Amino acid sequence: MSDDNNINNEGTTTTTTTEIKKPSSQLLAESIAPWRTLRLFLYTSLGSGAALGGFLTLTGTLAVLSGARSDLDLPTQYLNLGIDFGAVALFAVLGKLDLDKGKELNVQVEEKIKRTKDNRSLRKGMKEREAALGSLELDLRVDVDGGVQRGTVSAVQSGAKQHVIIVAGPRKAVRDALLGANILKMEFALRDVLVVPYELGKKRRKDKEEEGKLTRPDGTGFDADKRPTWETQPYVADAVGDDWETYINAEMEDAVKQNGEKVKEVGIAIMVANTGEIIRRGVGQVPWRDAVEELEQKVKEDGPVNLGFLSEP
Repeated sequence: MSDDNNINNEGTTTTTTTEIKKPSSQLLAESIAPWRTLRLFLYTSLGSGAALGGFLTLTGTLAVLSGARSDLDLPTQYLNLGIDFGAVALFAVLGKLDLDKGKELNVQVEEKIKRTKDNRSLRKGMKEREAALGSLELDLRVDVDGGVQRGTVSAVQSGAKQHVIIVAGPRKAVRDALLGANILKMEFALRDVLVVPYELGKKRRKDKEEEGKLTRPDGTGFDADKRPTWETQPYVADAVGDDWETYINAEMEDAVKQNGEKVKEVGIAIMVANTGEIIRRGVGQVPWRDAVEELEQKVKEDGPVNLGFLSEP
């Protein structure tokens, strides 16, 4: 802290106080390791004392060697020199190790603060997308002959009281997820759960035969005979419209930021309760039974929303 005296135009002396503030990361690091400052002070004090004693001993030793003094024992002087400068070296090494740990801790704290800020920004974007999700369109299977009816996610949630689990990723990740869901198909019907697969990287195809093989059709119909049974179950709905691509790409981008590039291979799952709340975002294989139970429990208890991405199992 320093005080500077300044004279204004009227000749009056004013005092300006300048405060030097430590970065928040450094303050947090000091709160985590409060004794480091004291240890460094002790290392410096003791090392300085040992250095001073060493120089005094060195002076006496040089005097003995030059013949200026004869009252000192030379072997004892050598021993004292070793002890003094050995202590200096020891305290220097201890101080260096402590300083390195302190720098490492500061870096970790700064990274954690940065992650916290980034996560805050991610959560804001997630909440905004949660509001936009309700307007996205789905094609729903309404009969065994492949008849479909188009509706928005919000209409499905409010009208049919259905939960929605969105599975997005490359072909293999989506296929594996749907195969796993097929084992619990009765659970989806009994608990009003709708699964929406979204395969990344697929383009619309004009050919009717090829279109029937897509997990993400353009809404012109389901060609059930040409698609695997696990893609044509009553609980599976198809995402329709370009807005889905914008939504999924934003979700994938956030997932990559938190979990790395592996997300592009293993895919993501987004669990949406029939209240419209996104209660969980997951990376990798979907634990279907746990997901269905969590959706039901969420509606019953109306607990806090979990917006964090899960690690791949």
